[in-house]
Amino acid sequence: MWSLLPSLLLSACGTAPAADPAPPPNLILVSIDTLRADRLGAFGNPNGLSPNLDRFAAEGARFTQAYSQAVITAPSHASFFTSRYPVEEVGSGRAPALGPDKPLLAEVLKIYGYQTAAFVGGGDLNPAMKLNVGFDQYNSPEDFASLWRSAPAALQWIDKRDHTKPFFTFIHGYDTHVHYLKPTPFGYLYGDLGYQGPGQLAVRTGTERLVHGKLLNDTSPLDIVHSSYLRNYSEEAVADLQARIGRSRRPAQSTNTDDIEFVRKIYDGAVSYADAQLGLLMVGLAERGLLENTAVMVLGDHGEQLGEYGYFNHCCGTHDEESHVPLILRLPDRMSEVPRGVVHTGLVELVDVMPTLLELAGAAPPGEARGRSLMPAARGEDWKGRDYAFTTGNDRMRSVSARGPKGRLTYTGVYAYAAIVPDLIEAASLTGPGFDAQPADLDLVEKAKMRTALVTWLRSLEPAPRQAPEELPPALREALRARGYWDVQ
Repeated sequence: MWSLLPSLLLSACGTAPAADPAPPPNLILVSIDTLRADRLGAFGNPNGLSPNLDRFAAEGARFTQAYSQAVITAPSHASFFTSRYPVEEVGSGRAPALGPDKPLLAEVLKIYGYQTAAFVGGGDLNPAMKLNVGFDQYNSPEDFASLWRSAPAALQWIDKRDHTKPFFTFIHGYDTHVHYLKPTPFGYLYGDLGYQGPGQLAVRTGTERLVHGKLLNDTSPLDIVHSSYLRNYSEEAVADLQARIGRSRRPAQSTNTDDIEFVRKIYDGAVSYADAQLGLLMVGLAERGLLENTAVMVLGDHGEQLGEYGYFNHCCGTHDEESHVPLILRLPDRMSEVPRGVVHTGLVELVDVMPTLLELAGAAPPGEARGRSLMPAARGEDWKGRDYAFTTGNDRMRSVSARGPKGRLTYTGVYAYAAIVPDLIEAASLTGPGFDAQPADLDLVEKAKMRTALVTWLRSLEPAPRQAPEELPPALREALRARGYWDVQ
């Protein structure tokens, strides 16, 4: 039984009650925006940042090698609401190009009699992004809101729903998104409040201004984006930019390893803040007796660079740091025949979310779904997973990436919409500048395998037709820019 602190920090409870085949389970999907997998104890972190999420994982099935299909919020959510890849659903700009023949998760569940409601943190999930289709209620009261706001609103809706029908509730918050600094006591839970380095200024004004060891101060991020040197954020590009525009602005401050570590600790405080919100949500569900017949899935929609490649954000690459996410499924307590604490180490993708939840609902996935149900793994069956997982950058990143069991291969230069991209990747030299490997010393034979997988995958897709990007509402556009989305039109 989930209960109030401190007992919600304890390990998992005993075996659940006996299974009952009916009625269909309620479904709750929780998206913690920008949450890296490697920050959770259940995924190997030894620092005790996430007691509630760790307990949640101990009561369910965790997928330790789950990867997002995009590294920004809107296309990532579109991928698991449609079970299709972003290159197939994003015509241009930020909003998914969703058509009536590509039903979203909530639309399918409505056909099967589910009540549907979403409680989101706005921003890239603002209704302007078109991901509200299929929800009876779509609550997005402000941009970049926390689970602290969305989870209680979801519980209130659950209390008022029609109790004769199953429900699907989507809950989302930007708790680990920039800006990382969270309310007391979480903001400086691990970082020193009295720290005097540039890292302190960065967490208070915007970590997206930290680029290759320089805190850009008055230099607007838009100056960087709109410069001709955007593409790889190289140290030379930043130095040249500062030389050209820095004369009329405050010079950049140099940072050191202490600053980087300080900012990471502030991010870790945000992780614990998000973890506390998840714990309170689980308490609310337990107090209502809902865990008996409710499946809860928790995921990160993408990760975050924390200085590993010179910046803090999720704008500029498809590395593991930005694409490796937690994915955990807790099945209803009545499914007592299902083992608890399952750990699946095979590769899975977020496009697998939709088929998984639909199988639980007894519903069939759309014919064009790219994902596969994770239920065999959740039931503890010998289920391999995927050979490769794929991630794409946005328009300005112009990158596409394959993740295999031994590493990652990324091709950068032309965005995946272009029909010529598979031919370019196939013909390019693996030792040339177009490819980036992670780890850097990845075996050439392994790179060749991943290139073949990448080409085969791209040729299997139906890229969305290019279209003019829709104009975002001015207030939303400014909110996105203030949060480090420098590429907003």
